Amino acid sequence: MTKPSARGASHSAADRSTRRGRQPIQPSPALYPDLAAAGSLSAALAQCAAENALDVGEVRSSSGSSSLIHAVVTSRNPRLDRFSVHLGAAERVFLVSAWGQGVHLTNGSTNDLTELAAAAAAWRAGATLAQLQAAAPFLTASPLALAHERGAEYAVAEKWGCYLTADTHWDQEMLRAAHAEPRLRALFPYTSHAALMFSRCTGSPFSRDVSTIHPLGDHRYAVHHRGEPFSTERVFTAQEAAAEVVARMPATWGPAVAGTRHDLRDRESQ
Repeated sequence: MTKPSARGASHSAADRSTRRGRQPIQPSPALYPDLAAAGSLSAALAQCAAENALDVGEVRSSSGSSSLIHAVVTSRNPRLDRFSVHLGAAERVFLVSAWGQGVHLTNGSTNDLTELAAAAAAWRAGATLAQLQAAAPFLTASPLALAHERGAEYAVAEKWGCYLTADTHWDQEMLRAAHAEPRLRALFPYTSHAALMFSRCTGSPFSRDVSTIHPLGDHRYAVHHRGEPFSTERVFTAQEAAAEVVARMPATWGPAVAGTRHDLRDRESQ
C-alpha cells in the first residue's frame, strides 16, 4: 500500500510535468511490466478492476500518441466529469486528476495499480470527495473543491475568502470594494494579470460577460466593459469601479450557478 508523501499527494502542474518527464509512446516494460503485458494503461486498469471485482465502467484512452499511456474513467454522477490518469516517465507513478462541472476537484499519485483501480471505481460510483479520499487516501481535495461540492454559494464564499485574507498579494482595496457590492459578492471572483473578474458560473470556462476592474496604481482603477475597447480615459476609485460594474449588469443576472458557461447558456435558453 502506498503511503502519501510528506509533500502530500497533490502536485502543481509544473511538478507533475517534471515528474512525468517526456511522455513515453508506450508503457516502459521496466517501470510498468503489468501495463506492458496488457498493452496499454486503459487495458491494464480495466483488467485490474475486474480481478478485484471493482466497477470502473468502460476505461477509455485518448487518441494519438498518448493512447497507450493515458486513461479516462467516467462517473455515473452527472455532476462529475473525467477521472484522468497519466503515467510517469522517469519513475513508476500514476498521476490522477479529476474534474466535475468545470472544477478541478481532486488529484494525487500512486505507484499501485490496485489503489488506482479502487479510486477509479469510487469515482465511477459517484462518491463524494470524502468517500473518494477514504477509498483512495493518496487523493487530496482543496477547501475550494470541498466548497464546490457543497454548492455554488459555498464556492463563491470560499473563493472570496481566499482573496480577502490579509496575506494575499492582490489589491485589497479593489477586492473589498467589489465584495461590498451585494451583486458582485454573489458572483464567482477570479483574477488575470492583476485584474479582478467576475463569473456568473463557478466552473471553467467562466462566463466572461461581466465587466472587469483593472488596477492602475495610486488607488486608481479602470473598468473594462465586455465588447468594448479597453481604455484608461475614465479613471475610478475602487468603490466607483465596483459600482460601474454593477451598473452594467442586467437585472436578470443573479448569483453564480454551478457549472460552466456552457451549462449557464443551456440553463438560460430553457
